Amino acid sequence: MTFLAGSRRAAARRFFVLMFLLAALAVSARLPAAAGAGEVVFSTDPPGYVFAAGDELTVTMTVTDPDGAAAREGTLYARVTNDGGETLEWHELNLADANPAAIRTTLSFPGHMLIKVTATGGKLGGDVNRSAGYLFSPERIEPALPEPDDFDAFWNAGKAAAREIPLDPRTERIEELCDGEIEVFRVSFAAPGGNRVYGFLSKPVGEGPFPAAVTVPGAGPGVRPDLDLPKEGFAVLTMNVFPYPVPIDLAERQKVHDEYNESLGVRYCYVGADHRETYFFRPAFLGIDRAIDWFAERDFVDRERLGFIGTSQGGASALILTGLNKKIKAAVASVPALCDHAGSLKGRLPGWPRLYAFSESDPNVLEASRYLDAVNFARKIDVPIRVTVGLIDETCSPGSIYSAYNAIPARDKEILIEPNLGHANGAKFEAARAWLLDFLKNKSAKP
Repeated sequence: MTFLAGSRRAAARRFFVLMFLLAALAVSARLPAAAGAGEVVFSTDPPGYVFAAGDELTVTMTVTDPDGAAAREGTLYARVTNDGGETLEWHELNLADANPAAIRTTLSFPGHMLIKVTATGGKLGGDVNRSAGYLFSPERIEPALPEPDDFDAFWNAGKAAAREIPLDPRTERIEELCDGEIEVFRVSFAAPGGNRVYGFLSKPVGEGPFPAAVTVPGAGPGVRPDLDLPKEGFAVLTMNVFPYPVPIDLAERQKVHDEYNESLGVRYCYVGADHRETYFFRPAFLGIDRAIDWFAERDFVDRERLGFIGTSQGGASALILTGLNKKIKAAVASVPALCDHAGSLKGRLPGWPRLYAFSESDPNVLEASRYLDAVNFARKIDVPIRVTVGLIDETCSPGSIYSAYNAIPARDKEILIEPNLGHANGAKFEAARAWLLDFLKNKSAKP
């Protein structure tokens, strides 16, 4: 199905060219000011960071020099955006005329406003880049596109086909990590397409059954086994998304990861993105789904106390696999990626890895992305879940995250907002993690 044609497609192409030209600014806006540089502090009238669509607010920006004094010369540039995507307003303010400087603004529709500012000149000690985010009726943010009519049929068929493949589970004890308190193993399982999925199993010494957690890491070279949660009494299945065993040593892990991406000719998260059957994550998620089944069947795992926790790519995995696999009883999805791939059709910034932005000229990518959009898996989640969002996150934009969160039908759900956080875990993630561990420890072992 072609979603863009003629002049509309050309306009979209220009939009994405602009988006990529602004990518460097997006990164710099998340960085702290250079040593000895000034600062920009935001405040609003009325105060807060959640408003109703159409509410007007005055955003005041106070610029200070390296000594903490109000800057009396220089320029403040402010770009008001729709969730980090489409530019809604530009402002150029002379600090000699007013500091604090203020703008009056609003969103007339449900969404997230990201204001990106650069203060420059005068005695600031260099450019100062800062961002602030505000929500407008966030509970009404919807995905850019509906769920495909055959979404469930597609994934049910994939799960059925995956289960026809002999699982061929392989475990290897990692002696140097077994310390008498915990046991650690490499694990791998057969996956569709002749692939395997690889990870680690770590558990307390003893028969259990133990409360248990599954985790998938954020984007990057993968992770080593979890050596901490087993010491708190949890069995942990850590699954990487790559079709090769991930080294434990960080330097070696990065080296193998770089060589793998080089062999692909493109970063892994874009491989096969023009077809729902060939996209990189499909065999990975189907393989991990089966690994979760295997894990839940171990005698040392309390299958009624099995949770999922992940951040970014792992947060997307929490939504996707909790939607796919009913053995997951509770989940934490921190700043989840892979949400609302088509968000750019609404002028918003899609969540990582911005599939359609990457291959905007190919409408097949947009159509295929609907089948690997965490939003559509979120619609299947009926267990307790906590989701975190950072209001200055430009990797997994708040609009993309809310589009998934709002789709979750579970009665016990909560989104935890970090007003001043970019793409990272903060105090709200720690609270969500503590909630999950407490839930799993104290949940009845009987259905």
